[in-house]
Amino acid sequence: MSAHAAQRQIPEAHEPAPPPPPRPTVVAIPPVEAMMHPHVYRIALGCWACFLAVFWATFWVSSNALFQVVIGTVYAVMFFGVPYEMSRIYPGKRTSDRSIWRFLREPFQTRTGTMQGYEALLQVILVPVLLTIGGTVIGIAIRSARAVQ
Repeated sequence: MSAHAAQRQIPEAHEPAPPPPPRPTVVAIPPVEAMMHPHVYRIALGCWACFLAVFWATFWVSSNALFQVVIGTVYAVMFFGVPYEMSRIYPGKRTSDRSIWRFLREPFQTRTGTMQGYEALLQVILVPVLLTIGGTVIGIAIRSARAVQ
């Protein structure tokens, strides 16, 4: 190869290098709570207890209906008692260092994404609260119908 051909193959030294690609901005994400606060379960249990109390007050006068309420109460004791007893076996920490108010303000990690703590509480207690309200209205209607007779 001639010297002239070798000079043509050498790249020009004064060509500017391409700019480096922009680096992604790194944002520090605060840790997200992934364990439900224990008070959320207590609130839900309180809602279910109120629901059963409405049924006990409504159907106290009828032995047939009261038998069904007793069966429902036994079922509720088993439904809430078994997970409670199983949680007692868990060797890890069962309490939270944060208050319930702080849990409600901060983000909470779920399987499908992140939500605020108050939204998680609302999803847990929405059904028992609405059933308690509905049961109360039904209980008032039943008591009112019996009072008219």
